[in-house]
Amino acid sequence: DLHVDETAKPCERPKADARYPLSGLRVLVVDDDARICESLKDLLEGEHCCIETAPSGVHAMDCLGRQPFDLILSDVVMPDMDGYELYKAVKSNSPELPVVLMTAFNYDKDHIIKRSCLEGLQGVIFKKPVNPAMLKKILLQQCRPDQAAQNSGKSSAPAASSTSQKAQQS
Repeated sequence: DLHVDETAKPCERPKADARYPLSGLRVLVVDDDARICESLKDLLEGEHCCIETAPSGVHAMDCLGRQPFDLILSDVVMPDMDGYELYKAVKSNSPELPVVLMTAFNYDKDHIIKRSCLEGLQGVIFKKPVNPAMLKKILLQQCRPDQAAQNSGKSSAPAASSTSQKAQQS
């Protein structure tokens, strides 16, 4: 069970730093598995991001009412509001806010991901635990596409389109 502190103050936004391209991003991590939330929080705080966690879609909507975020990273299968319902609610209130859905499954039994993609979802991560390099790449593409293009130009991999990004980890 995740402890939800509704009185917690938002973290101070770190300054952007070339060594940490995700530095300063405010990310809301939504998952009903506390271990996943904590591991993603640790990983992203190590990249100098400001992280809030929510144990459900309903709690995520409460968090969104209290402070702004640069991106939402959400599980697909949750008990009170699945990833598709959260995605739709977020896009209804904040159409410009990027949402990345992640799932522990390699299939989309309830077509949550498919429905979300048809509605404009641009980031999907299949398989948890999440590959840290893949996660960083997707967040950069969603929140800082210019910087993502620069970073991918340094490698041999072609730049991914920020408008049609779907990442699949093997």
